[in-house]
Amino acid sequence: MVNVHIHQFRGGGAVVDASAMQQFQTQWATYQKLVDHDLLSHRAVGNLLGSALKRYQRPFSIMDIACGDASLMKRVLPATRVGHYHGIDLAEPALELAAKNLAGMAFAVDLDHRDFVEAMNDRPEPADVSWCSLSIHHLPTEDKLHLLKAVRGATGSFLMIYEPTRLDHEDRGSYLDRFARINRPLWTMLTPDEWKQIEHHVRTADLPETSAMWLDLGREAGFSRADQVFVDPTDFYRLYRYDA
Repeated sequence: MVNVHIHQFRGGGAVVDASAMQQFQTQWATYQKLVDHDLLSHRAVGNLLGSALKRYQRPFSIMDIACGDASLMKRVLPATRVGHYHGIDLAEPALELAAKNLAGMAFAVDLDHRDFVEAMNDRPEPADVSWCSLSIHHLPTEDKLHLLKAVRGATGSFLMIYEPTRLDHEDRGSYLDRFARINRPLWTMLTPDEWKQIEHHVRTADLPETSAMWLDLGREAGFSRADQVFVDPTDFYRLYRYDA
């Protein structure tokens, strides 16, 4: 069953702001090209998440922060014993796609359009597992910590996050220059306009931390253990696991 809790929106209905929907669809189509060509290592990351979840021999709950269209979960969760999925996102159109992707699944699904911290504070009990991919890096460092503290309070077992990461010696400017220098020649399937769209987003919205800082943030948020478990081949994205 799919229970969609979205302000001013119903699964299968029309998005209120048509221009916002068009903008989302344009940006999402560009992002989806990267996913389809596995340029962000989603296959490897999904396999690692799936391996961690398969260790559960009982029904478990998972909270997906900034869930987007839930396409990763559509691939990963059916092979696990998941009992309940809770996706949270601030983009209404993304949740419409998530509802379609998860329709007919054998586990319960709740999708919320709301503030992440608010949603976690309203949980009646912690989720066993929490997940967030390519989203927390948009926040300033202090806001990252605030969010991770809220996630810690809403997570019973572990959190995994997949995020852009600066090299130890890099400041943000050096990271952005490296991003353009390395990825522009690799992402050949993008049109010039699509690359400009991606680069504009990265230069205006991305605030990546170093690996050491991502690990420190997890510990400071109250997790007992923080580990880096995967580095993508281009050394831009890394997977971290925080145990409660």
